[in-house]
Formats: sequence, C-alpha cells, structure tokens
Amino acid sequence: MTGFNYIRLRSADGQPGGDHSTFDADTEFTKADYDPDRAEAMFHTLEKTGYNTVRVFIIGRRPGVNPGIGGEYHTTKGLYEPYLENVLDFLRRATRHGIRVFPTFGDGELPANAYFMDQFKADEENKNVFILTKEGVNARVEYITSFLSYFKMKEPAVLPTLLGLQCQNEANLEADHWPFTDKEGTFKAANGKRYDLSDTDERQALMDEGYRYYHKRVVEAVKAIDPEMLVAEGVFVPAAVGKDPKDAAGLWPGKYKDDRYPPTLASLGNGALDFLDVHFYRHNGKETVKEAFKDNLASTGFFAPEMKEIRKTKPVIIGEFGAFDFMEKTFEEAVDHMVIVRDLALKEKVNGMLFWTYDCQEQARLYHATDGWGLFVRKLGTFGGPESTIKE
Repeated sequence: MTGFNYIRLRSADGQPGGDHSTFDADTEFTKADYDPDRAEAMFHTLEKTGYNTVRVFIIGRRPGVNPGIGGEYHTTKGLYEPYLENVLDFLRRATRHGIRVFPTFGDGELPANAYFMDQFKADEENKNVFILTKEGVNARVEYITSFLSYFKMKEPAVLPTLLGLQCQNEANLEADHWPFTDKEGTFKAANGKRYDLSDTDERQALMDEGYRYYHKRVVEAVKAIDPEMLVAEGVFVPAAVGKDPKDAAGLWPGKYKDDRYPPTLASLGNGALDFLDVHFYRHNGKETVKEAFKDNLASTGFFAPEMKEIRKTKPVIIGEFGAFDFMEKTFEEAVDHMVIVRDLALKEKVNGMLFWTYDCQEQARLYHATDGWGLFVRKLGTFGGPESTIKE
C-alpha cells in the first residue's frame, strides 16, 4: 500500500493554509471547495505512476466557518448529504482508476451541528469525553457508521474502494481537560469501570482501556454494516510532544509543556483494531534522519517485543511521513531524506506508506510531491525502493 495524503485547506481572510475543506459543499455561510477535476487529474497520475492509495480527511468542526460534514447547524439531521455526495463522487473516480481511498475522521471531533452537539453536553474543546464517556462513544459510533451506511445504501459498489475507516487522524487525550484535571475521586468510564484519579496507574489505565473499549464498539458497529470493512487508528509518537511513555504515565496536567498524550502502538495493538497507523516527521535538526526515526518510533513502542507479537497478525503502516521546510532547505534535500525514511521503514517491514502530501501547496511549511513530481518519483519510486541506502 503506497500513496499520498490528499487534502485541500480553506484559506481564511486571504491567508495561506486553513482548515480541511476537501469535500466541502455549499452551506448557508460557506462556499463549496470540492474540486472534482483536480481529484480526477490526481487519480490519473497515480494510476499511471503505480501508486495505489489516497488518504483523505472527513471534517466538519467549525459551524459557519468550516461546517463540512456537519452542514447547516440547525437543520442538518445527522450528516450533510451534499458533502457525502462529494465524497461519493471522489470514490467513484478512485474506483475507475483502481485507487483505494482511506478516510480518516478528523481529530476525534463530532460533526458540529445541533443534531450531534445536543445529544449530550458536548464540548468541542474537550475531546476526552468522546472517548471516555458513554454518550461520547455512542455519538462517535453513530457518526462513523452513518458515514459508512450512506455509501452502502447509495452505491455499495464503491465500498471495496475503501481501504478501511480510520477513527481519528492522530489519537490523543489531553491532561488539561476533564476528567484528568480531577486529581482525586473516581471516574466511571464508558466501559463501566471506575478509576481512581489519585493513582497514576489507574489514570493511565483509564486512557488505555478507554481507547480499547471505544475501538471495540466502533469495530463491532462497522462490521455489522460491512463485515469486510477494516478499522484503523492513527497516532503521532510521544516523542513528538516531548514525552517518554515510561515517565509520562497518568496524564497529570501541567507536567509537560504540551498536555497531549497519544496512546502507544502497543496499547492500541492489544485491542480490536484491524491495523495501526503511526506518523513520522523529523523536528529536531540535532538528530540525523536515521536517529530521529529510531527515537520517534521507539517512543511509541514500535521496537518492543510486545509489538513483534502484535505485528504477526496486525499490520502497521506509516500513514504520514513528510519533510518540513525548516528542517530540509531544498526540495531535493527533502526527497533525499525521505528516501532514507523509506528504506528505514522497509527494513522494519512496515505494511504501507503514505506521503504528506500529494499537492497541498496551501500548507507552506511542508514540501509536497508535486513540488517536483519527476524528481520525487525518480528517487522515491512507489516506496518499494530501488537500492537501499541503509547499511547493516
């Protein structure tokens, strides 16, 4: 499985970048941003070149600004059909070109409309509740399964085009939000268990077991609709936010500058998911690419004996890898470093790689494959590698 992340970002006030708008349709306050011709051109190029997968974002988190799949705040009952029709058009095009599509459900939010927000006291700023509370898990399950059900009802022929469904782009809970801001007492999670919030081990168990229960619910619901559909989760590595999981247990607020805590691959791998997705970027110029790869993936347990057992039955992909312009000074240097990442990943027998991004020039901080497509393809190929740069 090799390919790209394909995203469009809606610019705000003429500024570059912005929020995801790949499939946006017209709403009362916003204009459509879906570009079928651009998508078609990409699929044609990928089919011709030999890539086979595109990862996309399903987003709808900012009413009136970027409503996306949430649609009209007060009148959309569930998911916004014009948005879903744009996704369907994308899937039809991908199907014709033999390209798999891998949708990821944003950053763990719910569609920002009254239908979802009014089901319980949802706080879009506290995504912990969507993983750890009964009401939050129920709402997330409804969101993901409603998405899948639409295509099964409307055009089931496109379902095999879906590589799988990814619950979240980069799973994490936040120590500076409830319930982790409580440092005493107990908390009853969605799985029915109570956890002592004064105890480090139980606080950590709340996160790890909370995610596994949530994923179990999602997997069961998805496979009730389509038994062949795979379910995955994405993570960034603890090292990316300055954490070693052994020293960062318990999600105690204020202990680190960044209060986000991603689950480790090992903690997720022991659950119901069909496969795992870890992301890699180099942020520290003091480390070589090889050192950064080893240190980053080690922080999420990738090289642990437990993961060796998990990987016998559960694939692991690198769903994002890319290069920042403050790390690599030229596109050619970026490509050369991505060749090293490719070869390191191949040496570890990862099950697929998706580059960030295909052509999102709206995101100026990173290099994109179409910045120099000929050079990119010549050096990186389809991530299968010509001759390894890694010495034993």
